[in-house]
Amino acid sequence: MRRYTAVLAIAAISFASACASSSTESNKTDSQPTTQSQTAVSSDPLYSLTLMRQGSVLLEQRRYQEALESFQQADRTAPGNATNKNMIGICYLRMRQFDQALQAFTEALNLVPGFTDARNNRGTTYLAMGQLRMAEVDFVAVLGDSTYSHRRQVYYNLAITYLQQNQIGAAEENFHRSIKQPSPVYGGYIQLAKIAQGQGELESAKSLLEEARLYFPEELGIPLELGRLLMLMGRPEEARPYLERVISDAPGSDAAATARTLLGQS
Repeated sequence: MRRYTAVLAIAAISFASACASSSTESNKTDSQPTTQSQTAVSSDPLYSLTLMRQGSVLLEQRRYQEALESFQQADRTAPGNATNKNMIGICYLRMRQFDQALQAFTEALNLVPGFTDARNNRGTTYLAMGQLRMAEVDFVAVLGDSTYSHRRQVYYNLAITYLQQNQIGAAEENFHRSIKQPSPVYGGYIQLAKIAQGQGELESAKSLLEEARLYFPEELGIPLELGRLLMLMGRPEEARPYLERVISDAPGSDAAATARTLLGQS
């Protein structure tokens, strides 16, 4: 059976990183009186929120270990915050510590079963771990929330799950859903073009990549795939401008090296 690899960085696009409390979530803080000022500060829920904001900034800076420590301290300060558990899970997932990520997302869902962000992130973790049936269950459950703002990415993640199980028809259907306007997913176009190419539908693959260029003009993966496809179709002169653009825009990249090889350059 042909295997497909899901790129974790793509799946990670679907992570919900905002650390403001959801309207569906409750925070549980220690209400017992204390006599030591340091303990009073450490149990202050506002201090916990400060730590969460600090962790969010560190996460954006890709300082994952430092972000994790901030979120863990916030969890010790004000236990029972599902949003904070979700953020801890994101840090672990970014560091590819999948078992710990899975535990954190599950703890968030135990606190708030309807926490769609955490369920989506847990599905992404299962996908990264190769537990495809569990990933599918979580993604399908997420899509049951018609208000979820990241639905296009969830369709993409679900399609990758089907693709890895060699369920091409189901994958293709969900990739198509992932590229619907107004917020198409870049990877959906690439995967659909590859499926079309594998089915011998080269013109359809070309049309998909040309449409993708309209929405993602800065993505170098698209001209690279167009150049590769046109070479396969025996149209090297049409392929050349796409491949030369890749080389010009990112001369030291792996994509540029591939483009040079396709052009027969050393």
